[in-house]
Amino acid sequence: MGWWYHIVTLEPEAEVDRRNLINRYGLYSQLSVLIPIAAYQIYRLALWLRARKQRADVAYSVVGEPPATPQSSHASLTALQARWRAAQWWLDGELAPDWGLRKRWIVGGVWTLWMTILCFSQTGHDYLHLAKRIGRVAAAQLPFHYLLSIRTRYSPLTALFGTSHENLIHWHQVCGRIIMMFFIAHGLLTRLRSRHAITGLMAIGLMSILMSTSIQLVRRWSYRVFFLFHLVIGLVVLPILFFHAKPLAIYTSEALAIFIVDRVLRRLATIIEPATITRIPHTDLLKVQISIPESRLARYQGSYAQHVFVGFPSDRRFGEVNRLLSNPFTIADVSNGELTLILRAGRGPTTQTLWSHADKYISKLMVSLEGPYSIKESIVARALEHDRILLVAGGIGATFMIPIYQALVEHLEGQDSGLERLNFTWALRSAAEGEWAADIGGIFRENAPIQVYLTRQGQPFIQEQLSDSAPLAENMEMGDFEPSEAGMIGGVKAAIGRPDLRKIVDDMFGHHAHERIAVLFCGPQEMARDLRLSMSPWVDQGRTVFWHQESFGW
Repeated sequence: MGWWYHIVTLEPEAEVDRRNLINRYGLYSQLSVLIPIAAYQIYRLALWLRARKQRADVAYSVVGEPPATPQSSHASLTALQARWRAAQWWLDGELAPDWGLRKRWIVGGVWTLWMTILCFSQTGHDYLHLAKRIGRVAAAQLPFHYLLSIRTRYSPLTALFGTSHENLIHWHQVCGRIIMMFFIAHGLLTRLRSRHAITGLMAIGLMSILMSTSIQLVRRWSYRVFFLFHLVIGLVVLPILFFHAKPLAIYTSEALAIFIVDRVLRRLATIIEPATITRIPHTDLLKVQISIPESRLARYQGSYAQHVFVGFPSDRRFGEVNRLLSNPFTIADVSNGELTLILRAGRGPTTQTLWSHADKYISKLMVSLEGPYSIKESIVARALEHDRILLVAGGIGATFMIPIYQALVEHLEGQDSGLERLNFTWALRSAAEGEWAADIGGIFRENAPIQVYLTRQGQPFIQEQLSDSAPLAENMEMGDFEPSEAGMIGGVKAAIGRPDLRKIVDDMFGHHAHERIAVLFCGPQEMARDLRLSMSPWVDQGRTVFWHQESFGW
């Protein structure tokens, strides 16, 4: 059986019809992104109506007897809800370690199928029609792809989905991979004998480099390499596609406009201020303190668990291009008009530069600060809707968790047995790494619902324990790293060893069979997997769980 498609010779009228069909399906491809947006809005509306009905039922039961409900119907509804919660939990799990969440693979697969239908529908046996249609359908997705990448707080998608850039960037990756697959298919089907084919292959080649430098292995090796290739190729490919085919001008122009607006708004959200950089003794941690202008202070104090992007606008080593480069860090504290960051010295140029300027533990350096950015949904409000709340942090993941912990304590401590609902478990390497938290808002006050675990306490802090590229590590004397009092942080006794996450989870879930549990986590991915694995048996039993994992995974 031969290939279904072949090159056909068309009359002028038929060529016009083919061109109209290609244009129409390109429009279908672009407008179809409204379908998942609308579906999600309907889902959010259904959740809101359900919550409103539950509140009304509670209010009704206070003044009178609740309406009778058949026992069998109630049991069926409860079983259905349990299955739905288990399905959501399964969808939010990883397909395999470091392979992304199942829901992204499923949604990506469904969207790929939809785009495939748009590519083949009404193409008949026309080979050239199919080749052009595939390219047009893929190119029509570019504006939405760029829209998913913007991180300004004015992004329409963050408002429509009630989420943040940190969540949308994963869908940006999924969308990019799908577009790339269709562009490759378009290139393979195109004949190499015209300017259109040559410029198309140039675009595919550049996008292949972009995709290769976007994989997790490269991002971990050098965030700066990933960022530079992503930025440069993301811009260069647009004019190439513009000249590749005249009908693509509208899509590339839209994508370029989105990119420019995002850059302008981010520039307006950037300040340049001197930073005080302090090495935290006996560790490879840095404390970075930056004074915030009074005109911007309200934004930094307005929400919990915020982060900023830090760069070096005046660093001569990188030149003017460095103004475009920055790295994300979570805000540990904002008080007295000053922002505090706690970060670990790693192999990247940003932390290396900060480490090298922390001369004799204190120095000044001009930094650019873009933000702040935070999760759109009120994670504190969501957690308070549940009967018990478990916070788990690993290492400097506490910079994200401590502001949330403080907010929850403020809400709960005035209630009868309110703090009994809360448990904060923090695992870190040594007591020295936790001393910075002792100065923030009375975290370790008496009877605080917090347990600290020291996983490497007692091991001497030596040069090799610093990041390989911490610039001044070789100049530090061993006397600088004498360990602090074993097992003590802010006057609180800490446990030695790794936390037993399964026991912690079982204790949290074991109070009452109908209690709803909120679990918030920030830390290493391996620790997150262990925590989810410990909760899975309880989810399988039908327990209501709100799970939030915070990580910079782009």
